[in-house]
Amino acid sequence: MPLAANPTLESNALFDALLLAATGGMLDANVFVNHGHVFASSMTGNVVFLGIAVFSEDWREIVRHLVPIGGFLVGVIASKYVRSRLTGRSLLLFGITFEALVLFALGWLPINYPHMVFTIIIAFVAAFQVASYRRVQSFSYNSTFVTGNLRDVAEGLYDAIAPSAILEVREKGRAQALDFGLICLCFLAGAVIGASTAPRFGNFSLWFAEPFLITAALRAFRRSS
Repeated sequence: MPLAANPTLESNALFDALLLAATGGMLDANVFVNHGHVFASSMTGNVVFLGIAVFSEDWREIVRHLVPIGGFLVGVIASKYVRSRLTGRSLLLFGITFEALVLFALGWLPINYPHMVFTIIIAFVAAFQVASYRRVQSFSYNSTFVTGNLRDVAEGLYDAIAPSAILEVREKGRAQALDFGLICLCFLAGAVIGASTAPRFGNFSLWFAEPFLITAALRAFRRSS
């Protein structure tokens, strides 16, 4: 299936989407394991935990789950600001390079670094990623959580096998199911890598995301040159 015409930051290729999905899984697993059992990008999980804390009147837990939500909101606003000033591949290159540099810097921090400061930075970076990279080929997707992606896998499978569907719809459904299935698997693989490396390497485990981000950045650089 061809890429959309006039590709921009929000129309990156499938391979880039896979790299970013793996990074998203690693960030969530790393932060959850090493930094207070909160999520870096899955705000649904944080909101659920926040609701439980509110019901229990556990103010410490309330604050702990509000922090990444606040960082995520600020990250989305920052992404919107940057997108209003950069366009196309230069924006993609800027976003990925920024994320790689932040994760590299955070990797040097000791494991006992204040969790709230650490998680708000990670949530900010994750928000920048999820707000900026929204398309794979002709489909919208999410690079940092999988609920919507799993929905699109199921809908694509339905279109691919529906007896009444025309050939074009079936082909598009198969492509959608395959693309989003691969994205979900890469997110899962990233989560496995993050969960397995976080206890052993501490914050250095963030560096396992660097090859994925550097590869995506190099691809963006080649396309923009």
